[in-house]
Amino acid sequence: MGRSHFMNTSDPPRILSVEDNPDTRLLLEHTLQGEYDVTVVPNVEEALDHIATNSFDLLLLDINLSEKDGGVELLHTIRSREHIDDIPAVAVTAFAMPGDRDDFLQEGFDEYVGRPFTRDRLVDTIEDALPAG
Repeated sequence: MGRSHFMNTSDPPRILSVEDNPDTRLLLEHTLQGEYDVTVVPNVEEALDHIATNSFDLLLLDINLSEKDGGVELLHTIRSREHIDDIPAVAVTAFAMPGDRDDFLQEGFDEYVGRPFTRDRLVDTIEDALPAG
């Protein structure tokens, strides 16, 4: 199964964002609403529940989740599950040192966006990571 089975070109792409900071959750919802069908959850447990019962076209994963399993571990869990292992994932992080992007790509992320980010930068990164329609 390729990534294209998640896309329905008549509907906006469905994005699941996992972000534990309440202010950033609101910012993501406000920034992306209208252009995407966005679900924002605060933790790994809710993310896995949503993934088990819904299909998504893209994941936005905060790297520094306050719980034990951060964004990298969550991505590894997702990649280990056959029916969801090909959902594109974007790392969202304040880590912006040289080499960080490559490190996240090696961990299995498809794209990376550093904080702070602009709306245009976030949307461009999402569009780069989404499968071609």
